[in-house]
Parts: sequence; structure tokens; C-alpha cells
Amino acid sequence: MINEITTPYHDSRMLPSFSLRQVDLPEILKWQVNGKYYLVLKVEMTGIRNRKDIEAREDQTKIEAAFQVLSVKPVGDKPIGVTAIEKKEFEDLVGRIKSGGE
Repeated sequence: MINEITTPYHDSRMLPSFSLRQVDLPEILKWQVNGKYYLVLKVEMTGIRNRKDIEAREDQTKIEAAFQVLSVKPVGDKPIGVTAIEKKEFEDLVGRIKSGGE
């Protein structure tokens, strides 16, 4: 799981990217370009379709889902290293964010 978190590649392909504005996530003013940060996104799945035109492994279908971001929260205010992810503190922090506590 850590490998998936530390690299933008998943199954040899680049994961999608997205942008946020200051109004969406004010913390971006304090963050550094090329800094690695963790976000908790609340999303609503708005669609699903079978994409016959995309590549997929033979053991997978070519399903693509669309999502609308409903809210976004930072996980802390500093870059988080892999060692923090391995600690229970990270799980506790994510739990607090999900419950609206941070």
C-alpha cells in the first residue's frame, strides 16, 4: 500500500490529476510546490461506464467512474513522510478528519 501512496503510478500508468483553488483549500497558500501532502476527499460517484477504448489488464474490466468532489480537508499542515504513514498516529489523524474533528 505504501508504494501506491508514494508514487503517482498505479499499474504502470499515471494516475489522474486535479486542481484546487484557494477558496477550496486555503492551506495551499502555505504549502510548497513539489511538497507532498495528503488530503481527505469526500466525493459523490456521479456516473459509471464501460470504456472499450481504454487499456486494462485482461483480469480487469474497462470500467470508469466519474466523481464530484463534495469537500476536501488537509491531513495536517506539513508534508507527511512515509514513516508517518506507517505509524498509528496517521490512522488516528485520518479518523479525526473523517469525523469532522480537524
